[in-house]
Amino acid sequence: MRLRDLLVLAAFLASPAWAISPDSTDADAIMREVEDRDLGDRGTSRMQIVVTDKAGHSRTRTVQTRGMKFDGGRRELMLFDSPAELRNAGLLSVDFDEGSATDDQWLYLPSMNRTTRIAGSEKSSSFMGTDLTYADMTKADPDDYAYTMVEVNAEAGGEAAWLIEARPVTDKAKEETGYLKTQVWVSKDKLVPLQAKAWVIAGKKLKYTEYKNWKKVDGVWIAHETVVRTTRDGALLSTSVLTTSDVRFGVDDVTEADFTQQRLERGL
Repeated sequence: MRLRDLLVLAAFLASPAWAISPDSTDADAIMREVEDRDLGDRGTSRMQIVVTDKAGHSRTRTVQTRGMKFDGGRRELMLFDSPAELRNAGLLSVDFDEGSATDDQWLYLPSMNRTTRIAGSEKSSSFMGTDLTYADMTKADPDDYAYTMVEVNAEAGGEAAWLIEARPVTDKAKEETGYLKTQVWVSKDKLVPLQAKAWVIAGKKLKYTEYKNWKKVDGVWIAHETVVRTTRDGALLSTSVLTTSDVRFGVDDVTEADFTQQRLERGL
């Protein structure tokens, strides 16, 4: 077999479409593939977050991020660049692959000159005034959920998708997410979430999320725009638009030293 044929065969076998058949009805297997997908290693990026309230008033924040795999999970550091009153505020997350391990998050606010560990009961609260929660910033453990196939041949964002419902079944997931259930539209081509609808228990709200402008960076699918809308009784309460740019992986100066409380408190 010629080299070209070998390369084509390797790409064929590695294709996500062959890991899960487009006709699959196994919601659990699909969601495990989604949660276990490659998120890149030793990465950096910039993020702009625009939060708009129901009156139409907007606030813009910019964030620098760093991420790194470790044996057994992943670490993420987010440091706020602007506005001035939030500069050097940050969030450090340690996300363990093992579901029985408790994911850790620490928030540093320069105005208080204090680092606070985010307790499980606080992870369903808003992250820095956005429509995202602290729990949204970590990877879900499939063992904490019961998955049901709602529709095999759905569509979202112009792509063929599965529509899958996820219900938390452990006390930990129920407490941390604050969601009664979530419906997720999963791309059959990319095995990534295209959009989601979450039923928020507190305040009986609905949260809609769209993951858009997907691009591959060093072989990793990245949504460069995420739009999150929170509603109650059909009325829009707020919207957060996250725009990601300058995504890089394999950055030599991203090291384990970046993911400590001391580094979090040092800021930019």
